[in-house]
Amino acid sequence: MDRIQIASFLPVPEEALETIRAVDPRIDIHRVSQNLARYIREPRHPRVDSAAALAEAREIRSRDAIWFTFGFGDLAIGAPALEWVALASAGADQALRFPPDEHVQITKMPGLAARVIAEWVLGFMLMDCKRFPQYLEQQRLAQWRSGSPVSLEGATVGVIGYGAIGAEIAHLCQGFDAEVVGIRRRACADGAPPEDAPPCVRAVWPPDRLHAVLAESDYVVLGTPLTEATRQMIGADELAAMKPGAALINIARGEIVNWEAMIAALNDGSLRACYTDVASPEPLPDGHPDWSTPNLIVTPHNSGLQPDYFGKAAHRFAENLRRYIDGEPLLDPVDRAAGY
Repeated sequence: MDRIQIASFLPVPEEALETIRAVDPRIDIHRVSQNLARYIREPRHPRVDSAAALAEAREIRSRDAIWFTFGFGDLAIGAPALEWVALASAGADQALRFPPDEHVQITKMPGLAARVIAEWVLGFMLMDCKRFPQYLEQQRLAQWRSGSPVSLEGATVGVIGYGAIGAEIAHLCQGFDAEVVGIRRRACADGAPPEDAPPCVRAVWPPDRLHAVLAESDYVVLGTPLTEATRQMIGADELAAMKPGAALINIARGEIVNWEAMIAALNDGSLRACYTDVASPEPLPDGHPDWSTPNLIVTPHNSGLQPDYFGKAAHRFAENLRRYIDGEPLLDPVDRAAGY
């Protein structure tokens, strides 16, 4: 009986690994070393043992049919044993940057972090409308000055990339009486919202209505996957099309925005504020001048983090693993042509 060889690139808790092993007695799980994981991210890091990393990579490529991972650099190109890459993320750009051979299946996990990312978005919207950044800066300067806080009630939230995360954002907006308009590649031409959308969703439009949505939104939330079609989709023209006084929120990828145009707009005041969980470059280097850009708040790509993230990912992976073993179609396949 052939063994089912799996390489786990993720820090999955042991009890969650047992959930995976329980799918089939033939399963062998091999934890990827921290040395190789660091080599993939930073091959020239002084703590990396390059020779050991390359030896481990050769073993994984020749042995493991399944990789459970966020990313893998260029290791998958031409990997002889590889049959399936199971991404523990909603996005697939990191896998398609150096794609495995065409016969290799790639799956993703949309919605796994939708709730906590939506909470991040709502947290910054509330922080913004209540002017917390202003008050925190005043406290740092030991100043007591009144501001002009506003309410989310009646605000228009434009969600660019209305998918699982956008739907969660809409559900939270419903509780604050904010209105949501969206952009989605597969939207109806008449803007009809999805059947399961909460009442606060007024319309979800195709991409050709992007500028119209930007012009009416008090908060523009970027949640679209990074593809060739969406790379730098928010440039100088789109920033200029935004409603005066609107704020930009990015929980997608830094490359969705023309970063230089965004920084210029923040510096000259034409963009009031930006809250971003991503950057370009990413990570934003220590001491980079953009850290001091006015009205820019950057978090270190952690909006999706939550208790037991990898345990939850392992449970979803286990269900797809059962389908793989039984010869059934895998859930949430990545469309290589679409880029997600």
